[in-house]
Amino acid sequence: MPAKTLRLQIIKPMDTTWDVLGELLRDLRYNSAKICNRVIQLCYENENIRKMHKELYGETPKDTDIYGMSFQGWLYQKITDEFPEIASTIISQTIQYAYKRWRTAKKDILSLKQSIPSFKLDTPISIYNQSYRIENDGDNWTITTNLLPAQKEKQYKYTLLIHSGDNSKITILKRLIDGEYKQGAMQIVQDRKKKWYCLITYSFETKAEKELDDTKIMGVDMGIVNAVYWAFNDSLQRGKIEGGEIEQFRKQIQRRREELQRAIKWAGDSRHGHGVKRALKPIEALREKERNARNMINHKYAKTIVEAAYSHGCGVIQLEDLSGINEEETFLKNWSYFDLQEKIIYKAEEKGIQVIKINPEYTSQRCSECGYIDKENRKNQAEFKCINCGYEALADYNAARNIAIQNIEKIIEEELKKQEARVS
Repeated sequence: MPAKTLRLQIIKPMDTTWDVLGELLRDLRYNSAKICNRVIQLCYENENIRKMHKELYGETPKDTDIYGMSFQGWLYQKITDEFPEIASTIISQTIQYAYKRWRTAKKDILSLKQSIPSFKLDTPISIYNQSYRIENDGDNWTITTNLLPAQKEKQYKYTLLIHSGDNSKITILKRLIDGEYKQGAMQIVQDRKKKWYCLITYSFETKAEKELDDTKIMGVDMGIVNAVYWAFNDSLQRGKIEGGEIEQFRKQIQRRREELQRAIKWAGDSRHGHGVKRALKPIEALREKERNARNMINHKYAKTIVEAAYSHGCGVIQLEDLSGINEEETFLKNWSYFDLQEKIIYKAEEKGIQVIKINPEYTSQRCSECGYIDKENRKNQAEFKCINCGYEALADYNAARNIAIQNIEKIIEEELKKQEARVS
């Protein structure tokens, strides 16, 4: 089931003042960051303990050998003891949030390819899906949730009046209440303007409106010459999204950033000292604008790609596996691979299309006609010409055709072995 997120602004608390609620949320956010950092620390220590045990006894220990229970069970008990003032449901969800981050990055952390994650004050307050309730009295939409451990003497549940937004959001809220959509975990976050929001995850069953064929595969190449190029395994049809829109936007943002930096540099004394914070506000606003524009463009690109696959009847989209690339790494100078791929994945799931990630190594060097692999096949970033059979094509198109092939990783592996055997 595809998962999506609904963003709703908190207008005010219904049973206390903003001062009280604001202080509580800031405290919970601070402790959420501390819990996440503590979880990462304990996960790292656990790996060292397991490594030492194996060195001493020659075998990897079970969790029960070390903790007398599962590691995650022990982790929950440990964190609950250390943070007794935090609701257990928030602790449970926050541990899951941090543990998922650890699991994703563990391989690179242990191989020293990535530093240990750290969490700051923008860490969300994570709330278990059964610990909040959405209600509507005809006029107002509210969310009631546990923010503190249950106590007789002290308030622990809080009801928040939310801005329901447009009709599409109201429809989602109604379907959540009716149970048509499955309610997931909720996060409470604060934006740069100090406004608080509830982020509700939800999922639903999808039904393909047309018959999709799992043997029809779209391969998607994210390149340098073009932002995106796609091809199919059963035809010569192709499509692309040029990088002009991205490049134009990038240059526009860069010019504006340089103008603001010059303005700050040559501003009078009123822009320095106590005015520094005021001077930096336009730059922060520009960053927000940049993030919003990237999000909008990536949504548009993802929709175009998925609709192309759907109209072709593809049951599968194959993407390059970029698991070694984090959210900060980019293509086309400063455009996020990660975000675009995530949007492609969830939009494809909505259509009932499976997404498979494949190792992109050699897909740009392999001839999609004869299968021969050689770095000399790439004449330059834009052009491909096979030195074995003479096949010529756009480099992005050739790579996309390779990515669209079922079991391409195994095919490449076998071809490399054959070529190596011929040389020896």
